[in-house]
Amino acid sequence: MPPNPLADAGRLLVVAGLLALAGCSNDSPTSFEDPDGLPDAGAVCNLDTDLLATSLPPDRIPALTEPTQVSDGSPEAAYLRPADKVLGIVLNGQPRAYPHNILWHHEIIHDRFGSEWVTVTFCPLTGSGLAFDPSSATGSRLDLGVSGLLYANNLVMYDRESGDIFGPQLTANGRCSGFQGQRLEPIPVVETSWARWKALHPSTTVVGSETGHDRNYQVYPYQSYDQLTNDDLLFPMPVNTQRPIKERVLLARADATAGRGWPFGELRSLGARAAINEEVAGEAVVVFWEAEDDGTAALYRAPTVEGEQLTFHSDGTSFVDDQTGTRWDILGRTIEGPLVGMELEQQADSYVLFWFAYAFFQPDATTYGMEG
Repeated sequence: MPPNPLADAGRLLVVAGLLALAGCSNDSPTSFEDPDGLPDAGAVCNLDTDLLATSLPPDRIPALTEPTQVSDGSPEAAYLRPADKVLGIVLNGQPRAYPHNILWHHEIIHDRFGSEWVTVTFCPLTGSGLAFDPSSATGSRLDLGVSGLLYANNLVMYDRESGDIFGPQLTANGRCSGFQGQRLEPIPVVETSWARWKALHPSTTVVGSETGHDRNYQVYPYQSYDQLTNDDLLFPMPVNTQRPIKERVLLARADATAGRGWPFGELRSLGARAAINEEVAGEAVVVFWEAEDDGTAALYRAPTVEGEQLTFHSDGTSFVDDQTGTRWDILGRTIEGPLVGMELEQQADSYVLFWFAYAFFQPDATTYGMEG
């Protein structure tokens, strides 16, 4: 394949962004043999070594632990603009937002809801935001950090206590060292805009800007990398080009390679709001879609009420179940109708990521709008 100067220039811009995150380090992407103390990933990871690379030493992108949480209106929330994306979590009745703006610069946040720990992760290079129960893999809380390794351009996490590599964010199962086969159980997240999240959850808290690190949380550090028309990746890898490689996709993960995906381009073609009744791995589910602020998509288990499976449609302003006429919001909560007080159960192993990462990590998934 002939050299592509534009693609090379794009990769250099992303590298520059990584180095800026690292605090002007002189390190540059090389091989997967990390010079700063991690095991040789090629020796300890059950992964294709051709797709392993290192961009930075461990912890050069610093994970956060229990960052300050503030309310809307606080000066520490002023860095957020209405359309900025957040990962929203509700646990023990507490809504909390983890902005992409913070996660661009830190990638992993360890937080607590009372006595329950949550690990929120975001990989800017694969556009993937997931949350996990950090105690689910080993029975004790893993203190995961950013290893500096990438696998197929995806964040590879490591255990900061033992120094052992855990594995890529998008495999969920440990793939390295003594963690092979150990699974991090997912916690439901919704990716939406800050404006939409706080409108739906007026009492929400959000990560404040005083993190103890000198970062500009209003600046996206990867230039135009996440734009739909940008075809550049930091490291070469096999890429499915049936759709724009940076298109966002909502994934329902059924197992290590299978599931179902809903590309945002297909969802946008349905209008301002839509409900899609589907079945994934034998289970009835429904996707709720809202187009405003670059789109919000969420996946729920379709409940059975009095022996009848609920199905849904949109009336243009909300979501309505066909069986009782109850109206629901994008977060699966009732607005009015016979089922008021009921909430839909969000599919935990469901999240948004870029098309190229979806196609690579879930090669056996089926894709809405691309059948036949």
